[in-house]
Amino acid sequence: MGSEVPFKGYEQHQGQLFPVHLSDALDRSDPVFFISDLVEGLDLEVFERRYAAMGEHAYPPRMLLKLWLFGAIAGVYSGREIAQRVRWDLRFRYLAGGLSPDFRTINRFRVRHREDFAQVFRQTLRTARASGLGKLGRLAIDGSKIRANTSRHKAMSHARMKQAEEQLEDEIAQILAQMDACNEAEDDAHGDDDGSGGLPAELQDREQRVARLRAVRKQLEAERGSELEPSSQKSFADPDANMMMTGEGSLQYCYNAQAATSEDGIIVAAEITTSPRDVGQLMPMLEAVTVNTGRRPEIAIADNGYLSESNLEQLHRRRQRGLVAVGREGKRPEKWPTGRFTQRMHRILRLPWARRIYDHRKTQGERPFAEIKQTMRFRRFSLRGRANIQGEWNLVCAAANALTIYRAAVA
Repeated sequence: MGSEVPFKGYEQHQGQLFPVHLSDALDRSDPVFFISDLVEGLDLEVFERRYAAMGEHAYPPRMLLKLWLFGAIAGVYSGREIAQRVRWDLRFRYLAGGLSPDFRTINRFRVRHREDFAQVFRQTLRTARASGLGKLGRLAIDGSKIRANTSRHKAMSHARMKQAEEQLEDEIAQILAQMDACNEAEDDAHGDDDGSGGLPAELQDREQRVARLRAVRKQLEAERGSELEPSSQKSFADPDANMMMTGEGSLQYCYNAQAATSEDGIIVAAEITTSPRDVGQLMPMLEAVTVNTGRRPEIAIADNGYLSESNLEQLHRRRQRGLVAVGREGKRPEKWPTGRFTQRMHRILRLPWARRIYDHRKTQGERPFAEIKQTMRFRRFSLRGRANIQGEWNLVCAAANALTIYRAAVA
């Protein structure tokens, strides 16, 4: 056959020269530079006040915040993976600036500053407004179920809780009776002592378990009230999470994540609720928008999940224009709705101008959740407990806003 085909030279173990600065090895259009500049422009005094001047120097909170925000954009929500990325991913190495925090430091940062991420989220709104974004002529409010960091295997029904609690209390009583008998025998043989031996490990473990059982049972009873049934369940891994129907059509332990979105895709309010229903979140979300932006939207639109006579009456009293679906979208109600304000809303939504405005709800209200779940690959919370979850949601929404601002700047 003919001569051999020539290929480019390939020497895997040959030494190579890298740029002096990591930034020179990255594409200048990479969002890592935007995240770095964005965080550099934030006021992080509230973060820095949580550290003491004495002792070993802490890692800069500005650097750790950059890692978490860029990690969210890149779909990385694990402290371990971020720590690994700092070693081999040039973009994370650039943000770390030569430092190598371990995964414990990275994870502790997210928990320690759970309340401070709300301030970061609000500052992204100010950045968006400075860029000409965050228009509130038309505001869309929507919610989505996001999986909690627990499963149905770590749950127990109310009837089973009471049974397990009684069983543990019986075991504790038996252990205490055995201890009393043993102490009496030792007193007869060796004389009395001060009894400072402490509780045995098996008793301590059972007392902790029964205390945990009792606390979760009382929380379940308080949440369900008159609707409590023997089959009502609660997760022990994350008692704040509740069973909700997901978009895949299965019941899972979730949190109900709420977002209010501006006309140009900026999330202007982000809240977490443990209720599977959206109806109680309409007014709190509107109030959060006013607190975060200092302005009221010209008109708010929401789906049928937020419909109630009380909500529509409050919108009327506050002189807040709003369009809330009466019945399922695209289908007429089977019967004429009841309630003065509900009937009025039904008539308004039949007008052409109202239909034109409401038609934006899906693309405007649901798009942020599509971006967060698909582009940013955030489909499950990593932390547990409502306070931690609220902080994690603020962080994710701040990253989503940063991504929206970056895309607008590139465009």
